[in-house]
Amino acid sequence: MAGQLQDNGRNPGASILVCGYNDLAESTLEILEEFGQRAVVVAPCLPPSRKGEWQYLEGDPQQAEVLRRAGIERIKVALLLEDNDQANFELALLIRDLNPQARIVSRLFNTGLARYLDSILPQHFSLSVAGLAAPAFALKAVSDEFVGYFELPQLEAQPATLPPELADPLYFGAPQETTLWNVVELTIGYNSRLLHMPLSELEETFRARVLFHYPVDGLSNFSESRIFDDFDHEAKLLEGDRILVICDPRAYLQLLERNGRRGSSRAQRWASGQVQDKRQRRRGKSFGRLLSWLRRSLQGLLQVKPIVRTLAFTLGAMLVLGVINFRAIGKPVFDALLLTIVVLTGGYGDIEAFQQAETPLGVKVVAVVMTLVGAALVGLLYGLVTDKLVSSRFGLGRAAHMPKGDHGVIAGLGRLSYLVLQLLRQMGYEVVAVEPDADNPLLGAAEREGAVVIRGNYALASTLQQARIQSSRCLICTTPDDLTNLETALTAHSLHPGIRTILRVTDAEVAARMQRHLQALGISYSPTALGARAFATAALAGAVYGTLTWEGETLLVTLLEVSAHDPYLGLSLRQLAQDYDLAILLHHSRPDRPCVFPKIWQKEGETVLKRGDRLYVMGTVGSLIRLAQGWPLPPELYQVRLLEYRNPYFEDEILSTLAFYARLPKTALKPLLRCLPAVVSPPLPRDKAIKLARQLRKMSTEVQVFAHVQASERIPRCRGRLHG
Repeated sequence: MAGQLQDNGRNPGASILVCGYNDLAESTLEILEEFGQRAVVVAPCLPPSRKGEWQYLEGDPQQAEVLRRAGIERIKVALLLEDNDQANFELALLIRDLNPQARIVSRLFNTGLARYLDSILPQHFSLSVAGLAAPAFALKAVSDEFVGYFELPQLEAQPATLPPELADPLYFGAPQETTLWNVVELTIGYNSRLLHMPLSELEETFRARVLFHYPVDGLSNFSESRIFDDFDHEAKLLEGDRILVICDPRAYLQLLERNGRRGSSRAQRWASGQVQDKRQRRRGKSFGRLLSWLRRSLQGLLQVKPIVRTLAFTLGAMLVLGVINFRAIGKPVFDALLLTIVVLTGGYGDIEAFQQAETPLGVKVVAVVMTLVGAALVGLLYGLVTDKLVSSRFGLGRAAHMPKGDHGVIAGLGRLSYLVLQLLRQMGYEVVAVEPDADNPLLGAAEREGAVVIRGNYALASTLQQARIQSSRCLICTTPDDLTNLETALTAHSLHPGIRTILRVTDAEVAARMQRHLQALGISYSPTALGARAFATAALAGAVYGTLTWEGETLLVTLLEVSAHDPYLGLSLRQLAQDYDLAILLHHSRPDRPCVFPKIWQKEGETVLKRGDRLYVMGTVGSLIRLAQGWPLPPELYQVRLLEYRNPYFEDEILSTLAFYARLPKTALKPLLRCLPAVVSPPLPRDKAIKLARQLRKMSTEVQVFAHVQASERIPRCRGRLHG
């Protein structure tokens, strides 16, 4: 019944309020449902097919009476998911009036407004679907190594802001001090100077953190329930190994160079330059700004167009020639320079010396030639100045030229595609945007960013040919219609086979199926799915400051502040990481200094969490929600199975190695070698099991590592209540 809270019979006493219903709300509710969370939906209209799945109240969430009927007083978390910044802004203030203690997660695209609300309202966190998804689209389109970036310790995501056509550009607050970190994937090649370097040495040398190690020997990915499997940090990198590393921008290029890849791509230069740009912005001193201006001016002089260089050279030559010419008739240097300028600008007849008979004929001829050359130079100069004024931000829009090649093509202009366009332009890539709607307010904004805008149907071959798709670097299809994106990608591949293509797909399951079965067509992302994971995590675990997409998983960065009621109070850092499948990025325990990338496999891992500690951790949505609910994963141990050994010469060494790990005499283990295959180790932590397997492989053996935890011992689905 309209206006009354409808109960599905399964979720009495919901602790989460969802305001608004759309694709994002539906995906977020499904994630919350998976983890047993009770939610009530307040929206003017809910599809009949969905009314039996959640508690719902048909009504306007902007009305205080409607929120009271939904139980706003007992709500612990409010998710504001309407695709309307003004509505969510007003609703956040209303909810704060009705329930000062509730955690509010708002969908806000205007980053200035989002930062302001996050700093003013307690327990308020802002997220943007477009802002979360844009880096994944832009970086995957142009770079194989550069996976993403985030900031520590504040970890404020800084997506590009919407242009003045759709949002107020007013900046409400100064950014806090942050440290930027890049995430890079490396594949070790035969010419890599990282070859045979232990992982621990790499982390120490570059002050980095290895998140994942995929060794060429296949000793990885044994766990079905964990993403951040522990690995042997003393293992040496071999040719063909893959690693995912978090490092600062300076170490980013150093790692690429050591690995045999020069940092020559625009994406690499942009990634390495972000920290310098941020420091320059934060410096705010006159001297720093002057140095920055001089550096940019010098770079601009070195990168000017050939016509400008030719014009400058000719003008300089004419000035020198004119001074020499007038010095020949006895004019001082300064007067000679002034007279040269007069001649170049067409003032030959105004100079008295040329009217006198005693003036040499050669001087007059040179002056006439200078007048003709000067007329051409002045015309070119006026043309260049006019073009610059028209193409500047203070003129009539940036008149970009159609790129010849290595550019990005974007099909459809919307919030997501505009942010992707801005990122590509920041990296230095030229962009061609195709948009059929001539009234789209983002057209002018895209042109001011330096993009070429083509008005036409992006699915037509003629339109894509006009965008020079044959010589482009990538195609990014971000229209809201999945079929249109697919059709555009197919047309592009017919014109440019093998072009790197990024597709926007609404449904996460469809995106996953396309990724499995249509890999040749391109990479498929669901912005809604990426956003839903972040919103669900923010609802249960707190603020989300960064997202990465890796191997089909969405990794999120969040902040933990240890309180007296948290289930992980008293755990060691190693226990926290293992029990909840997390990567610990920073740990700060007052009064000590913050520890970045603590080595939890060493003594630092024994540090016990105390009340007031702050941690920045990375995990999947499942691991972060389990952490908020206090549901640790069961411990996993591994064993080594010896399949065969080929050389009897190593038999004694094999027995010695097994005896060390099994704590048994060699005589007790010797019968095992006569009845292979056999399990030759006790249950061990993963890193120790892998180390044993590698030691045995060096002795001409064939080994296998397997998980000791049985399926029946796995943790049940989480059905706990949300912690307040």
